[in-house]
Amino acid sequence: MEEVAHPIIRSSTPVRAFHNPDDVAGVVIFPDRRRMATNSRNGFLRVWDLKDGVMLKEMDARGEAMRDIVLSQDGQLIASCDYGGYVIAWHGDTLTEAFRNYLSAYSLDFSPDGATLATGSCTSTTLWNTKTWQLQGEPLNTTSQHSYYGVSGAALHCVRYSPSGELLAIVTERQIQIWNMVERRRIAIIDQDHTYSLAWMPDGTRLLSAGNPNVREWDSSTWKEVGCNGLWKGDTGSSCQCIAVNYNGTLVAYQTTDNYIRLWRPSDRRTIAIFQHSDSPCCVTFSADGKHILAGGKDKKISEWTVPEHAWPDSKKAPKYLTTLQAQEHDTEAQDCDTEAQNSEKKILAMNMKVRNACISGDLPAAEELLTQEINGKSDHYRSYANRSVVMARKLDWDHALDDATKSLSIRPSLIGYISKGIALCGKKQVRDAKRAFDVAFTLTDGDSKTIHSLFMIKAIALFNANQHSEAIRRIRELAAAHSDADTSLACRVMEVYLYIQLGNSALDRACPTEAADHFTAAVNTGTFLSKSVIDPTCYEEFIALFGCDFNSLWQTANQKRCHALLRAGRLVEVIEAYRYMADMSDETTSVSCLNWSIGFMQELSTFRDHASNAATDATPDLCKYDDENDSISDIDSDIDDVVC
Repeated sequence: MEEVAHPIIRSSTPVRAFHNPDDVAGVVIFPDRRRMATNSRNGFLRVWDLKDGVMLKEMDARGEAMRDIVLSQDGQLIASCDYGGYVIAWHGDTLTEAFRNYLSAYSLDFSPDGATLATGSCTSTTLWNTKTWQLQGEPLNTTSQHSYYGVSGAALHCVRYSPSGELLAIVTERQIQIWNMVERRRIAIIDQDHTYSLAWMPDGTRLLSAGNPNVREWDSSTWKEVGCNGLWKGDTGSSCQCIAVNYNGTLVAYQTTDNYIRLWRPSDRRTIAIFQHSDSPCCVTFSADGKHILAGGKDKKISEWTVPEHAWPDSKKAPKYLTTLQAQEHDTEAQDCDTEAQNSEKKILAMNMKVRNACISGDLPAAEELLTQEINGKSDHYRSYANRSVVMARKLDWDHALDDATKSLSIRPSLIGYISKGIALCGKKQVRDAKRAFDVAFTLTDGDSKTIHSLFMIKAIALFNANQHSEAIRRIRELAAAHSDADTSLACRVMEVYLYIQLGNSALDRACPTEAADHFTAAVNTGTFLSKSVIDPTCYEEFIALFGCDFNSLWQTANQKRCHALLRAGRLVEVIEAYRYMADMSDETTSVSCLNWSIGFMQELSTFRDHASNAATDATPDLCKYDDENDSISDIDSDIDDVVC
């Protein structure tokens, strides 16, 4: 059946763009289809989430402008070289450094099995064992008598393994050299000036070279050019400097110096799409499924375009390593969906019941042990790392909390991952960075209002724990004012009462009864409605698990502690008024539950009265006066409008 002819697709607007802090030198896509790695002219390697477009991690190589970047076929290793000559490799799962050496490298590539890293310099190409990071045999001597620099050396632009790993193609200043890696000998030399990039067809029968001004095609059985000279020359005659092939060889993308990315189909030797890049593209690659191309350049962006649907590759012909990874990804996503379905009412903190119950009961060692077992059983489970980060934060082990949160996000960006990072950063008093983490978390709520409101309050409590008391209470008040529905209003009032009680407890701990009394009074006034309300603790389990909050009997706690604080401050008239207020507002159930407390408090009050004549000398002095370092009620209220987000 004759194939339907389609017009050339032309576009100057990408479907989306990833904004990089500096010029983009290279881009590679992980086979899991979830992540992308880029290197930059400012010496940073960055890993991105392809679904949400956020940067997952930024790794400072050495501060030198970077040249080449490669990824092993299984995604387990990333390597890059810079203009200073250093080669650095990272583990693809943990994004931790695996290897660093000064090799004067211009280009590099992993063998298809990932066992070897080839690094090319101006005089030779060296081979490194990626398990031991030791040299494998003698370097390949790539010097050329035709070099502008003499026999001692030549500029090297690119090294690329063939799909079988049997051959290695090396671009020097004026040649393309083909080496047999089994025999460790050069088997062919193609005299070709100004070649910058290479790409093999997946079956290994063709080698493509991009240079000035053409893309050329070479038969790997004869090393003769296929087709007529200049067959792939761009319409403008501009130089082709970077080239990529999709996974089954049905499409070729190449970048030209006139700011175009051209999509070419080898089967009928036709250009099917032309995408205009905003400024000097330097690199191009296909997505793992072959349905998109991504290009980076001097515009400090990685732009993504959609391949025309009629040219999408047949997924049934995907290579084994890719179909295996996709199957694993499908299984992982299915497991995640099962977990999310089981926790549909617990969208933020998805834990198994044993871990959740341990967190709620305060058995943090047990929770940590259970999560560590989960991690040891499945090291790439992002939720387990995020949940353990929460537990470490509860234990005030902020460094380990941040490490676990970072690990979680390196595996997969998630709502709980960014929440745990925000909490950990607040614990380390890195408030600005914490706010950024929470801002990203808001983008992962899928617009669910209940989740957004819960996240708003989580952020407020985290900021409160970072000593941002005024801002925390302001945020709770703003949420209550913006949403008048009963559930949100009740939750906000509960949170505000809880935060005022924490301020009061802190003041008592610092022997500041007057300040404490004011905070507890604010809690009582805010929570007046709680005297007749039944607070369902299950509605606040997320906050209990995350922070260890105690929402039991908030109204009674606020009133009782106010009485104690006023008594310690020697304000007897207000003590009696506070006690009567509590008695008058309490229903029968509350009065019964407070009976023992009432008896004890009246005995304490009686003792205080008996010594009233000596109060000037015997009463506990209020040594703590409100100042700039303490949050009084007036401070909080007056500072509300002055807090800057």
